[in-house]
Amino acid sequence: MAPPNYNAAEARQKLASLRMGLSEPGITASQGFNAYDPTEVVTLGLELLKTSETEIEWFAVLEQVFVACLDKGDIRGASALLTKIESRFSYDSSVRVKRLHGLLAESHGDFDRAIEIYNAALEQDEVNVLIHKRLVAVLVSQGKRTEAIERLVVYVDAFMQDVEGWTELAALYLEENMLQQAAFCFEELLMLRPQNHLYHVRYAELLYTLGKFDPAVKYYCAALELCRDNVRALCGLRVATAAVLAGQGKEKGAATGGKNAKKVVSVTREGDEVDVVDSETITALSKLANDRLSALYTEAAPEYPMINTVVKSWLST
Repeated sequence: MAPPNYNAAEARQKLASLRMGLSEPGITASQGFNAYDPTEVVTLGLELLKTSETEIEWFAVLEQVFVACLDKGDIRGASALLTKIESRFSYDSSVRVKRLHGLLAESHGDFDRAIEIYNAALEQDEVNVLIHKRLVAVLVSQGKRTEAIERLVVYVDAFMQDVEGWTELAALYLEENMLQQAAFCFEELLMLRPQNHLYHVRYAELLYTLGKFDPAVKYYCAALELCRDNVRALCGLRVATAAVLAGQGKEKGAATGGKNAKKVVSVTREGDEVDVVDSETITALSKLANDRLSALYTEAAPEYPMINTVVKSWLST
């Protein structure tokens, strides 16, 4: 029996938009098309399967309902759907069926079997993005970060435009305290998504941690150009400018005399000198960060004067 107010066209459109990860033009968030509800997907999908127009749609919807069953914990229902899929597409010949078997193995907690299935699928189709990502996810969930990193390095070498892959690789490197490698990942992300201020902030934080204070200041500024009142970037700018002014470069710049006396030479922890920065500019940026942070906290929490007092006390140090 069809659910109340069931409309086949709308159901088809909604399931398609969820598969694509976006909504069709004209669909608003208030219509609920962006929300993922596995129970609803199962209900709509099973009804839609009765009237599927093509075999391609039949398989796509059945696959989607299978995953929704796993998401809602209905492993028995997912197994029944997988049996139905295999009545038309065999395990040996179909990489997509192998992927579904891998997902089912994961739901049973048999991760070694899932890894075995995904490896077999990649032997059959070595450029299958979904299988690569699923294999990495399983390795990470099992604490096998070294293997996951090795897999992701191979993956991003083949799919250099995959932002999600570079982001995951950067996260894994950070968990392993491999900061230089993580910084390289964020450099790739900045080339792929230069308009994303969060990547500028994360890269600046890595540079600061590595002792490269001057370039850190520049990337914090780049983040603030994209998102003017980002508190994380403002805090980073404050500490990075303070590090530049208080570091070895200050004494070196002051000691040179002449026209360079008002310059600050930023020196990394490795002893490498980088761009000469005007100390007045660094001081102005530090003041800018202090002023904006003070104003933002005052505007955001006027009823909590204690918070403002603590923030201003920190900014005055």
